[in-house]
Amino acid sequence: MSEDALIVITSAIKTAFIDHPSSGHGTTWDQVTKSDEESIHLAKAVLVALRKAGYSVTKIEDQNAPKP
Repeated sequence: MSEDALIVITSAIKTAFIDHPSSGHGTTWDQVTKSDEESIHLAKAVLVALRKAGYSVTKIEDQNAPKP
């Protein structure tokens, strides 16, 4: 499991309710932050589910970086 992917997904989960409070169905979520433990648990669950479904999360190299 990629540690970088875990960090990115955890951060997205932790801030999702603050940064994107609209659920898109005419309602809004309470603007609260998930705890670190809860966010990490959910992020790991996402990565495990993706892996079980045959997906792999990989980092895309910066296309603008100079070539060696």
